[in-house]
Amino acid sequence: MEMIRRARWGLVWLCLWPLFLLAGNTLTPEQIVDLRWASSVAIQPQGQFVAYTLRVMRGPDEKPGGAYYELWVVPVKEGKAQPFVQKPSSVRNIQWSPDGRFIYFVMKRESQNKHAQVYRIPLAGGEAMLVSHAPRNVGQFHLSPDGRYLAYLVRDAEPDSIKQLKKKGFDQKIEDEWTGVTRLYVEALEGGQPVALTPDTLNVWEFDWAPDGNSLLFRASHRPFVDDNYMFSRNYRVSREGGPCRLIYPTEGKLTLARVSPNGGAVAWLGATRLNDPYPGTLYLLPEGAKEPINLTPEVSFTGTRFLWKDEHTILLEAIENTYTVLYEVKVPSGKRKKLLGGKRPVFHRLSLAGDGKTFAVLANTNRHPDEVYVGRLGKTALQRRTVSNPDLEKMPLGSQEVISWKGPDDWTIYGILIKPVGYQPGRRYPLVMQVHGGPEGARLDGWNTYYSRPLQLLAQQGFMVLIPNYRGSIGRGVAFAMGDHRDMMGKEFEDMLAGIDTLIARGLVDPHRVGVGGGSYGGYTTAWAATRYSQRFAAGVMFAGISNQISKIGLTDTPQENQLVHWDLNAYQNLEFFWERSPLKYWSNAQTPLLIAHGMKDERVPTGQAHELYRALKYKGVPVKLVLYPREPHGLRERAHQLDFCRRAVAWYRKYLQPGAEATN
Repeated sequence: MEMIRRARWGLVWLCLWPLFLLAGNTLTPEQIVDLRWASSVAIQPQGQFVAYTLRVMRGPDEKPGGAYYELWVVPVKEGKAQPFVQKPSSVRNIQWSPDGRFIYFVMKRESQNKHAQVYRIPLAGGEAMLVSHAPRNVGQFHLSPDGRYLAYLVRDAEPDSIKQLKKKGFDQKIEDEWTGVTRLYVEALEGGQPVALTPDTLNVWEFDWAPDGNSLLFRASHRPFVDDNYMFSRNYRVSREGGPCRLIYPTEGKLTLARVSPNGGAVAWLGATRLNDPYPGTLYLLPEGAKEPINLTPEVSFTGTRFLWKDEHTILLEAIENTYTVLYEVKVPSGKRKKLLGGKRPVFHRLSLAGDGKTFAVLANTNRHPDEVYVGRLGKTALQRRTVSNPDLEKMPLGSQEVISWKGPDDWTIYGILIKPVGYQPGRRYPLVMQVHGGPEGARLDGWNTYYSRPLQLLAQQGFMVLIPNYRGSIGRGVAFAMGDHRDMMGKEFEDMLAGIDTLIARGLVDPHRVGVGGGSYGGYTTAWAATRYSQRFAAGVMFAGISNQISKIGLTDTPQENQLVHWDLNAYQNLEFFWERSPLKYWSNAQTPLLIAHGMKDERVPTGQAHELYRALKYKGVPVKLVLYPREPHGLRERAHQLDFCRRAVAWYRKYLQPGAEATN
């Protein structure tokens, strides 16, 4: 009877689906890939306008490459958003001048300079003007509080001796050696040459000015590698005139940039509680003259993500709390907290505060749309949406989305996001796709969750239910929860996920014979684990940039220390047998789940060999498997054609193996 019901539902859906298509009221892979969203936001100091960058994907006829980032401006109160810089130009790192008359940004304009430089454009309109004279490409930049100086990051030039050797073919790369670092420069806007403030013994990752404009704070490591950025950086301070770089405090573990209070009486930062803490989500305060910092958020059930000083006695702290974002007002030095905003939709981030200390702008999204510009005032809980970047989404039928919970091992409460199919009918069991986030120190929130790599609302429109679990190891529940998977990767954290699936089956929502799994990076690792070790539970899998062999991965990734210190909390070479035990490849002979494997060919985080190893084992076993490799792509896909191809393949794979007969409509 069960097979008859499944077949009937497949036939019903095949009959109805063309009607939805003809109505033009459904998502397509093209629409998902071409979605636009606000990617950064900056409110004018005077609080009248908001500048933002709009992510715009390249068109199908343009040469391969990443998305463009256009500059737009929208009034805080009334009026439509207006474009200031559009593709094929692309801008980043937008900032206002103190008087609110100009918007500064980084752009590369070949006609003026072969390097990316800082430009400014008048709010009143006109052409963008070159203002920096960096010797090479500008990375991050910041205008001084008085608007007289420009500080920016520039990578050292390759020595001429190395260039000459490369011309002769001596272009070998030597592991753990480098020829230059990224340094902090300052340039006076009224003339003068750029001056480097930091030595060749420090690689600067991020920085900002102190409020008085006489010094700068920066976060740096002694080596210019990704692993060092993640695990071994510290905060320093240097005078605008140059001189010694002073260490602010000998922190340990993951770290964000320190920031000085408005009157200079204290320094604050977000950091790790210990070396093996997976995320820099704890707020610290170091008063002037103090020897040890104060933990302002000890043993909390949320994770700090960003902060800024409101005044000398108040910090505004953005945080993830379970499946939502919140804004806290934190008093210093007491640490007393007051929730100002959040705990429901929309999900917001990147708060930008105007000079009045009350008016602000944020990026925010809901289950109906990706990030848009919203504005608000501190003390009021309502946010006003100011942009609509994807009008086609406004009336489109989407699957209903809700937060659910269940019990995992050790009686831990686990939360997740459930998206029901469009046209959901109580009493009917649906095919399920469990979409697993990466990290593992990530989290999925109750906002917009549909992108090329996870086309979840498209699946909901095609009759699938989707579960997004925030398993132990996720952020948003405090340090203890984020460290809850240490020394047990794919142990109880995977049991958390299975318990979520079993809960949906017990509620009569999901067909246990039609459960799929997908994800990227650590979510790809989870998918590989599900398709091998627990293959009997899963009818299809889509693994993107995933891990199949933890031993070979640790020897090839560009983040071996982060992987061992904050993911495993174990040294791989002292625990080879355990790392092999938690490798999907070990269980290849148990595999029967049809698996789509996709990977970028320039991925250094999870090298491509991870895809090849599992593909060849499953091919040998005779399991349905397909390997798709994308040229030029790193740990994620940038190019439109590649994103579109993966999105199409993923949806088709799920339909083929979870909706019998549906492949005939592909």
